[in-house]
Parts: sequence; C-alpha cells; structure tokens
Amino acid sequence: MADKAFQYSTDRLDKTQIGEAVNDMMQTAKDKRWSFERRWYDNNFFDDGFHFRYLSRTQNKIVDLSQVSTVWAPMRAIPKASRQIRGVANLLASRQFVPIVYPERVNSSQFPPQQVADPQTGQPVQQPNPEYKQALDEAKRVAQGSGHWIEEEFKKQELLEKLALMIILTAKHGISFMQVWPDAVDESLKTMVFDAFDIYLMGTVNNIEDSPFVIKTRPRLISEIKADERFELKQVLKINPDNRNASSDIKEAYAKARYGGMPNADAAATVIEQEAFVKEYLNDNNTGRIRLQKNGEEILQRRKKGDMVIRQTFAAGNITLRDEYLNLPGYPIVDLRFEPGPMYQVPLIERFIPANKSLDLVVSRVERFLHTMVTGSWSVKSGEPTEPNNSAGGQVFKYNTAPPIQNQIASIPPFVFNFMAILESFIEEQGVTTTALGKLPKGVKANAAIESLKESEFANLSIPMERTKGVVKRIAEKMLDYADDYFVKPQTVYYLEKGEPQYFDIIGASALQKRKDLKIDEDQPLDAIPIKRDYRVEIEVQTGLGYTREAQKAAAKELGDYLIQLSQPGLGLVSPEVVKVYFQRLLEIYQFGSTNEIIEAMDQFGAEGQMTDQQMERMKVAVMEVMKDLQGAGVLPTSEQRIEEGKVATAEVLRDSGGVKGQQPEPEKGPSQSISFKDLPPEGKAQMAASAGIQLNPNQIRADEMQDKQQEQDMAERGMVLKEKSVKKGQGANSQR
Repeated sequence: MADKAFQYSTDRLDKTQIGEAVNDMMQTAKDKRWSFERRWYDNNFFDDGFHFRYLSRTQNKIVDLSQVSTVWAPMRAIPKASRQIRGVANLLASRQFVPIVYPERVNSSQFPPQQVADPQTGQPVQQPNPEYKQALDEAKRVAQGSGHWIEEEFKKQELLEKLALMIILTAKHGISFMQVWPDAVDESLKTMVFDAFDIYLMGTVNNIEDSPFVIKTRPRLISEIKADERFELKQVLKINPDNRNASSDIKEAYAKARYGGMPNADAAATVIEQEAFVKEYLNDNNTGRIRLQKNGEEILQRRKKGDMVIRQTFAAGNITLRDEYLNLPGYPIVDLRFEPGPMYQVPLIERFIPANKSLDLVVSRVERFLHTMVTGSWSVKSGEPTEPNNSAGGQVFKYNTAPPIQNQIASIPPFVFNFMAILESFIEEQGVTTTALGKLPKGVKANAAIESLKESEFANLSIPMERTKGVVKRIAEKMLDYADDYFVKPQTVYYLEKGEPQYFDIIGASALQKRKDLKIDEDQPLDAIPIKRDYRVEIEVQTGLGYTREAQKAAAKELGDYLIQLSQPGLGLVSPEVVKVYFQRLLEIYQFGSTNEIIEAMDQFGAEGQMTDQQMERMKVAVMEVMKDLQGAGVLPTSEQRIEEGKVATAEVLRDSGGVKGQQPEPEKGPSQSISFKDLPPEGKAQMAASAGIQLNPNQIRADEMQDKQQEQDMAERGMVLKEKSVKKGQGANSQR
C-alpha cells in the first residue's frame, strides 16, 4: 500500500477519488521518515530539559532515567544544547534582511532618437528620446515601490519572529517550513510556520520543488471546518472526529506527554485536516476540469500541454472537502535547512547531546559528593546500638559503649573540573562560542577584539546564513506572485523615510491590466505601482556600521572624519545635505532620542537663504569643534585611543594565550590635556583650522565673533522653544507609559 500513490497519476482522478490518494501519499512519506521522527521526538524532550527521557519500545511508555532513585541516576540537566541552538538563532536572526527589487529592463531600441533642427546651423540632428528616460525613471520607481512594499509586508507578517522560530525548529529537526498563501477575500497575505512533523513530502529529494507532492496537516475543530465557506457542506457532514493532536503518532505521543489528552466534548471535537499540493502536467485528463474553474482560462493561458500545474486538495479522513487547481509557479511552502543535501538531515542539537549528557552526569556526581560532605560517613562498631539524630547544627549520635568515628572524605580531584571544561569546549566547537551567549573570553576587552570575535562567529555560520537569506528571498518572490493575481483593488502602503511618512498605492499587475482593458480608470488614470511576479528579487544582509554598538560609534566617527575631508574647498565632493544626513545618523547611533526637531531646525536655517562659502567654512569648523569636544569628553574616541585599544587587546589576548610570558603590562597613561577650539584666540583658531586644511583669516574671525554675539540671543530663544517642545513630548511619553 505504501507505493499505491505512485501506481497511477492523479490527473485521472476526480474530486471524489483524490482524497483517498492524498491519504496514500501521506502514508508513503510517513513510512520513509519513521526513523527521523523518533529522533525529532527525543530532541524535543532534550530541548525541554528532559535529557534522559525516551520512548521505550519494550515497555511502550515514556521512561525518564533522572527519576530513578539510584546513585548512578542523573540529577541535573544542564541546558547547554538548548543555549547553543538559541545562540545560533540569535546570530542568524540578528541580521537585517533587506529585499532589493531590480527594475524591469527598458530596451533603448523601443525609443529611437528624435531628429530636431540645430538652432545654429538649422541642420537636422539626433537627440535622445525623452520618453526613454521617462521609462527608465518609471521602472526604477516601480521597483523601489515594490521593495518598500515587501519590507512593510515583512513587518506586517512579523517575519523576524517567525524566522527565529523556523531556525529553532530547524536546529531540533533539521528542517522547518513556512507556508505563504493569499486571502482572496481580504486581498491580503498570510504566513504560518510548521515543524517537520506536520509537512509530508519525499525526503529523498534535495529540493522541495522536486517532490511530487507536499502535504500539510493540522488539527482543526469540526465546527470550524463546517463554518469554512470553501468546503462543500455535504462532504463536511461525512467527517468523523478523531480528536488527535497531530497526524504523526510520534508527535501525538509527545503532545500527550507534554500537554495531556484532548477533551472529547462535542464542542471541542477535532479532526486532522490535510491540505495537499500535488504536481500534475497538463493533458487531456485535467484540462477539462481546469477549464470549469472560475480562473481556469487564466491558468491555461499561461501554460501549454505538458507544463506543470499544481492541484490543491483539502481532505480529512479520506473525505475530499475541496479540490481545485492553482495559478502558481511552485509550492506555496518554503523550507529552511542549514546545509544542502537531502531534505532530512542530522539536526544541529544532536551534535551537542552526547557531550551535554556527559556534562549532566559529571555535575550530578559532583553534587552527590557535596551532599556526602555535608552529612559525612561514619564508622560504627558491629553490633553497637547507635542512634543518629539530625538536629539543627549537625548530626548527634547516641551510643552505649563505642562512639562512632567520622571518616575522612577525600577532596574532588582537579581533573574532574578539567574534564567539565573539556566537555564545554566540545559543545562550543559544534556551535557558537562566547559573544552570542552573552559572555567574553578572558582578556578580551577592546572593541576591536570583540568585533573580531563577532566576525569569526558569523564566518562559521556563513552556510546557514546564506540558506536563511535564500528562504527570505523565496518568501519575497512568492509574495510578488500572489500580489500579482490577488491584489485586485489598490492598497495604500506607507513607510518612514528620514522620519517622514511616505505613501503610495499598489495593485496587482494582472488586475491593473484588466482594469485598463475594461477602461475602468480611463477618466482618471490610476497612479498605483503594479506588483509583478516577474521582478527579480535579491536579499541583502544589512550589517550596519559594525556588529556592536561601540563598533558602530567608531565607524561613525571615522566616516565623519572622511566626510569633513571631502567637504574641503579643494574637493567640494560633499554637499551640506550630505553633512546633514550624516549628522542625523550620528545622533541616531548615539541614541540621543528623536532627531526630527533638530533636523527641522537645520532645514529652517537652510531655507532662510543659501549659505555662502564663508558660512560653509564656519559650518565645517563648527562640526570639527563638536567632534573635538566629544572626543575631549570621552564620548567619541580619538585615533590615539583607538590605536591604544588595539594594542591593549592584542597584548591581553597574547598574554592569556601564553604567547607572551614574563612581560609586565604597560602603566596606564594619564588623561591627555586638550583645549577647546572656542577657547582659542583668533590666531590660534586660524592655526588649528589650517592644520585641518581650512584657511581662515584672524581678522575675519574677530568680525564673525562680533556678529555671532548679535545672533546668539535669537538662536538661544529658538533653542529654548525646541527644548520646551522636547520636554513636553517626553512628559507625554512618560505619562503614556
């Protein structure tokens, strides 16, 4: 019976027969993955903290060795493996995945050059067609809008949280799944994560698209199925409840052990629903059924005989609830695996379990030894009546003739703790090491050393990172597929850009074309971005300025220095707008709170009039002054401090690793003395500015200072107004909390 599903093609089966075929397919996949299910079962319990619990085949029950009352039974479960897989999840989920949508190619041959008369000679000359640039700009606008829509859809779907769940499930089972499907009624997208137990496919293939079928299972209330308008009521009435937690017997046993049995009340009666996606190929058998569907002509229009088409079937207990064909290029389910190869692999947590169990046993033995040291061991003469009494303050023995003698207890040998350290190193070799687990190795204190450790950890996870990025890419592609067909009405998308809300409308490209064919928007053209399935999507991993907050600050300072150099009069490569954007980013990195009011003040100042070259020079000097004051206050590190940090980090690492012996640490240097730019006389200011490549006239500086004093009162009043606004906003935020 296991191979019955492959003795015929499903294209010959009608909707009354396909339900039984789905059940046969699921049984085939279940038989081939039986051994893996047992491992997933043990891994789930291990992650729950039951390190010595297993399902006994001989006793047909769950056995937990930690509950056995023997001196050899383990007492403690040290959650090293669980901490490791969550450290991996933290690293993989900490990266910001940014979707990049490539614009459509605009063929220049479709826009031939225009011939115009030369104003001087009157001779005909060719010039670029302006419509070509308009087409390029439109393609970029559509691609950029599609990318913004995907980003906002990721936030709406809480993709980061669901991606973290997929990573943890993959670490325990070797594979996890996410279904992405459209809601035709609400014209929205839905996503849901499933573990390896709930998805059935041919595990021998290397790609989910190579499997002839994918079947998703989940328990549903009978009342919920009856209320589902997609299902035929006469078919629903044939269903009998099974009150199971899962389609897999192994997961059913795990669920009962953890959550208990399901209630048998009629109101809570459940049945396992099967949602199958089966690949068929267009022929004379299925073309007629497809043509009878509402969107049948659209499905057939995009395909020819022999092309693949996906058949979706809902079934429960061999009863077909719904049967239709989908206009999709592939399965609406994506999988996450940490390594390429077959679908079912060795889960990551299993690489930690042997060493973790050894650590559990060693810790348990040490704990028993400590209990023995508290109570002690005693020697009593044979036949001597001795009565112990555990009173407060210690043990009291009552004896007749010979008193009991307390035996000397040997100390714990040092190799025990060395062995524990070796076991922990074995565990860390298979996973993440220090920074991802919230600790640092001895001697590593400098930012540069911490950044180096972070970089090495991400390098060790390069393959899982790339495969996680591939999952995000496939999710984005499926969102484009569904939006193209199912987003019939325009939808408003909003996002923040530099603190300002931006709005635009989107619509499915297919729906937009239908509206144009029907001339619905002929009087007032619809200015909506069409979402197309043909767009190429790439996912970039946004690393930011650094892995840590301190590294981001250091990188921001270095970038600021570089921008100041580029803004010098001799180069002129950086405009004031760039300086303003950088200044805003700098405030965000240092977490100064909302920067909108500061940026608005800068915009207002710039709108009062175009800055002269002299004002630009003064602005550059002011930026230098702020940067220098921040360095003097210790907010921003100086270049000498960064170099010194690198030296100290290198020396500490070498010392702790034994690379340098007998060397004494260098004495700490006292704080460097510096003077603020504003405290210098005009000649000193000109000299300091000249060292940075800026030429200033001391006489002009005196004149500017007199003018600044005249403007200080206006600027102070403006600053007080902004401060009062900020205080009011802060009070309002605190009151809301």
